Amino acid sequence: MKISKVILSIVLSVTVFAQISWAQMASTEAVLVQPAAVSSHEKVSQFVAREDVAKTFEKMGVDPKMVEQRIALMSDEEVSKISSQIDTLPAGGDFGGIIGAVVFVFIVLLITDILGFTKIFGFTHSAR
Repeated sequence: MKISKVILSIVLSVTVFAQISWAQMASTEAVLVQPAAVSSHEKVSQFVAREDVAKTFEKMGVDPKMVEQRIALMSDEEVSKISSQIDTLPAGGDFGGIIGAVVFVFIVLLITDILGFTKIFGFTHSAR
């Protein structure tokens, strides 16, 4: 019984934080149009030119012009590796959201345990 409550609480907490996707109708023209091929150098340059990336470089004390010069000096292999990382890395790449979700679930379970609705943690005493 105890394990099923833990599993149920984990499943419910995961579904609460799941992102919602919105479906839309796609026209035939939009589906059949081939996207223009962008070279790896252009992709990395466009990424570095983004406002949020430029601000991050400025916070680190790096001149954006120097970054552009460094990209121009990189070999094709280095640029393609960075380009593939841009495509595969998750957006927002920090664990702040995950840690926040885990802390939130822990606090909710702790409160329900103290109020006597569940008995998950052995170190709590029920208020009932």
